[in-house]
Amino acid sequence: MTTGTVWRCWLALMILLAATTASAFVPLGTANLFISLAIAVAKALIVLLFFMELRSSRALVRSFAAAGFFWLMIMIALTTADYTHRTDARAPLDVTTTR
Repeated sequence: MTTGTVWRCWLALMILLAATTASAFVPLGTANLFISLAIAVAKALIVLLFFMELRSSRALVRSFAAAGFFWLMIMIALTTADYTHRTDARAPLDVTTTR
């Protein structure tokens, strides 16, 4: 990777960082989530393609990187499902009775 490529990637990451910070102060409702996720995906792609050099690597290396992200998505989905299905209701064993 050339020095110019490194500087362009750094500049792109700094611009995306500024966009992330700016989007946090703009009240767009639920659109903020999708904008932030799109910016995060763009940052991740820059890091993956250029700094991890997946763009010029062999197909086997790329497939293992994709498999790692596939498992990461599974873990995020399971964590999200667990978090969204929890309630604040107390179980019968947790309720204290006063006599």
